[in-house]
Amino acid sequence: MLLKGKRVFITEDNVTNRSVMQLLLEREGATVAFERWGLKTCERLRSFAPVDIILLDLMLPDGMSGLIVYDQIRALSEFENTPIIAVSAKEPDVAIAETQAKGFDGFIGKPINRMHFAQQIADVISGEHIWEAI
Repeated sequence: MLLKGKRVFITEDNVTNRSVMQLLLEREGATVAFERWGLKTCERLRSFAPVDIILLDLMLPDGMSGLIVYDQIRALSEFENTPIIAVSAKEPDVAIAETQAKGFDGFIGKPINRMHFAQQIADVISGEHIWEAI
């Protein structure tokens, strides 16, 4: 199993997108937790720790964004080195530039490639960066 023993945290407001990601990751052995709106991500992350990787949607409701959540996570010393990647339907040319400038470890465009998603996550956990539009 590609992600056996790995702990993945997802912030994603779309239930279908989160369910698909969770299913693909759990099928490869990962333990997955999530927060839907971005408002309690840090609180839930702390209760789920340790975390191997964090997946953030960039477009969240009520004025929240993955970029804001990224800053909140990075402000917590226990997650300052945890890989964070954006998984988003935001225009890739804009989103990749924003996430690279912010310090994200990668970007995966939606819809995700179900055949490669778990491998992409495993690659980032092992230290690689991924910048993939759809």
